[in-house]
Amino acid sequence: MKQKLQRTPEGMFALMRRHPYLLAVVLCCVLLPFGFASRANITASSCVYLGVVLGAITVAAVFLFNFMKGLIEKLLLCGFAVFCIAAFMLTIGFVRNKTLAIAVISLIVAAAAIVFIKLSFKISDTVIIALLIALGIAIRFVYILYTGVVDRQHDVGDFTSTVGHAGYIKYWYENGLKLPDFDVRGYWQYYHPPLHHWLMALFIKLLTMLSVSFEKASEASQLLPMLYSSLTMIVSYKIFRMVKLKGTPLIAATAIVCFHPTFIIFAGSFNNDMLLMLFMMGAILWGLRWYREPVMKNIIPLALCIGLGMMTKLSGWMVAPAVAFLFLVILIRNIKKPLRYIGQYAVFGVICVPLGVWWQVRNLLKFKIPLTYVPDLGSNSVMYSGDMPLLQRLFSFGDGQLDYVYGSISFVGAPYNEYNPTLGLFKTAMFDECANSISDVHFPQIHITGPILFWISVILFLTCFVCFIISMIRKSENMTGIERIYFSLLFAVILVSYYLFCLAYPLACTFNIRYCMPLIPLCAMGLALTLQRTESSKKAAAAWFRRLMCILTAAFCCMSYLVYTQVGATM
Repeated sequence: MKQKLQRTPEGMFALMRRHPYLLAVVLCCVLLPFGFASRANITASSCVYLGVVLGAITVAAVFLFNFMKGLIEKLLLCGFAVFCIAAFMLTIGFVRNKTLAIAVISLIVAAAAIVFIKLSFKISDTVIIALLIALGIAIRFVYILYTGVVDRQHDVGDFTSTVGHAGYIKYWYENGLKLPDFDVRGYWQYYHPPLHHWLMALFIKLLTMLSVSFEKASEASQLLPMLYSSLTMIVSYKIFRMVKLKGTPLIAATAIVCFHPTFIIFAGSFNNDMLLMLFMMGAILWGLRWYREPVMKNIIPLALCIGLGMMTKLSGWMVAPAVAFLFLVILIRNIKKPLRYIGQYAVFGVICVPLGVWWQVRNLLKFKIPLTYVPDLGSNSVMYSGDMPLLQRLFSFGDGQLDYVYGSISFVGAPYNEYNPTLGLFKTAMFDECANSISDVHFPQIHITGPILFWISVILFLTCFVCFIISMIRKSENMTGIERIYFSLLFAVILVSYYLFCLAYPLACTFNIRYCMPLIPLCAMGLALTLQRTESSKKAAAAWFRRLMCILTAAFCCMSYLVYTQVGATM
């Protein structure tokens, strides 16, 4: 018999920990009416709706989980909470910049929650993690409110066109599951596997069936990438728990993922990168679970994650080599009784391979499109840098490249085209590069805070990178040697693939963190493992390192929240 969830305040956080994916889905559904707004054009009725929902949730939580002891105390708490919610909703309704108001109010609510829980109960790791994830969802929500279909998008176009990711989504919206009877190379971005675009089209179709206009429904479809980004926070947290992180190191690693600008930006993107990231992180998690318990119930979700990831974007294959290594290890360990595992591998292949490559195989057979086809803009593109010496492209950090810390493509307002893949990683991780890109050219209000965020991130993630390498080399109680090789292979394959891609397609738009996003939580994990290891050290240097990295992580998270609130402050 499973122990029943206690109806206590602690039980509320236990519920959140037990069903985090469901709660994230419910929260995004609650926020759906705001998705109909175009660029923060939030209506008064939406504010009333949200106020009623929050009030109902608050009253239910107070009584269901026994906040306060007596009935009078419960009623007083409910009355005070409803009054505060009403005040917040009125503030959002009357102020001109509603996205700024939502960002500030989210911080106030989180701070008030910490104070209340601290005074009434105790602050646990679970409470802090829950609040970090809630604030992470809040800043993603704020971002999509001030980000429209044509704002800061990659190869999206718009929904009035027949090309780009938006045109591809509209194709499936209009044609259902009817596969293209034409060579997809003739339509920009149609070569991508269709899973993400199917889901977006289905979401829009469901809304239009409920009498929502196509324009509003397509704007609201941003909530799907926001959901993917929110779920990525939870999956990353579960990976961190799997490697036995706890306390401050666990909080630091989770905070980095919650507030990293990349996951904020792609929460508002109409392309397929965020769904791919979710599936890749899911594959990493289930690969580790399967290795620790190699049974059928664990290999099926692993096969689905890799297969569906490749059905979202072919680069989902990058998880496969590390997973294949685990398969080989388990087979060698059980070489005398291999049939059980061979059967599992067969099931894995039957699920993963058709899902992962059916689209590419169909296009190869029907239109002679290469399996690994990627459109090449060629040397005539204004973004081309292949005519520069290779050593300069890889190792040059001078010539004013660091004077401009934002994603650098000349036709979106930057002073030059990026040609160094490493600098491209650091810059796009903070600000991306695209039309209406985030820079002080388009948003003068981040003239000071933008560079501060960039340089904090450079120091933090160079440290994280070194910590990851050290954590994978040194023995640890957190994971076995095989598991360290597993994570090392993941990291190496993703990073090397990124650089090979940059060399094969030397264009400024190629040098982007979106091609290797899983490195972010892996680096955060490396930092956390090092912090946890140094907790047992009595050396002063170790204590100072922990303090410095905690301060740096906190500064990074605060600056990221500030910058992405400021970007919306002009709306």
